[in-house]
Amino acid sequence: MGNLNLILFISFAAPLLMTLFVCKGKARTLLIFLALGTVVCLFCGELSTVIMKMLPFDRKYYTANFTPLFEEVFKAIPILVYAFLYKPKKRDLLECSVLVGVGFAVLENAFILAGAASTVSVANALIRGFGAGMMHGVCTLAIGYGMTFVHTKRKLFYTGTTALLTVAVIYHSVYNTLVQSEHQLVGFILPAVTFIIVFVVLQGMEKPKKTAK
Repeated sequence: MGNLNLILFISFAAPLLMTLFVCKGKARTLLIFLALGTVVCLFCGELSTVIMKMLPFDRKYYTANFTPLFEEVFKAIPILVYAFLYKPKKRDLLECSVLVGVGFAVLENAFILAGAASTVSVANALIRGFGAGMMHGVCTLAIGYGMTFVHTKRKLFYTGTTALLTVAVIYHSVYNTLVQSEHQLVGFILPAVTFIIVFVVLQGMEKPKKTAK
């Protein structure tokens, strides 16, 4: 499976790398964060394989209690570095945050669906794509949105970052727990409902600014 993961990563990363030489400005920045999401996914996948062999827990327990922790921490690193060093505009930070989660979700879905190719169906792909895809996007978006408030305030940076990561880890853990239980449907619906609520709220916050102009 390790070789398959690397093959899938190269298949996704190679076209993105070529595109980086063509795109400039904001488009290149967005592609970089999309690519970073795939890099984090590959790293976390390999790390999970090693850690699971070391710990006396089954996969279900591990994915509900350990996976959310280190996946959200590593997904947050590119966002934190970008926010702390470059002080980007709010919209740019939100977009880059979402793309880290999307890049992670795209490659993770490929890993999981390819590993179960003999049993997977179009319905499984749709559920997995929208469920896990939105979940990862919502988690990184939450961190990015929170960073728009704390990244310019050094006193809030560390405590704020810890709080944001905690929220993302708990949300991720709840999702993983639900999709592995008898409440699987609730787990798959949760990210979609959250995404819609977040989208509506963000759109509502932008309207006054457009009107003012």
